[in-house]
Amino acid sequence: MKEYETETKGGKVEARVFIDSGKFVIYGYEEDGKMEKKYRLVLKGEKENRSFFIIPTGNKRNLAIDADFESEVYVLKDGKSVKVSDLFD
Repeated sequence: MKEYETETKGGKVEARVFIDSGKFVIYGYEEDGKMEKKYRLVLKGEKENRSFFIIPTGNKRNLAIDADFESEVYVLKDGKSVKVSDLFD
């Protein structure tokens, strides 16, 4: 096997192929002073922007749900309101 290839549990060989690179922001949701288990992953790539809700499903796994890319929303960081798009700089 070549260094960029991997073998699946079923024995098939797959190639790892580069898609994009960039920056990311992760923020969670707080309700009544408690952090919820879900969070949002916002990816700003060189080619494409993406966003996902990450929700734990148990059994050491998480579910990633495609979400609208929103960089103009505000989050709380160090006690201050900050626009997500500013966190990419």
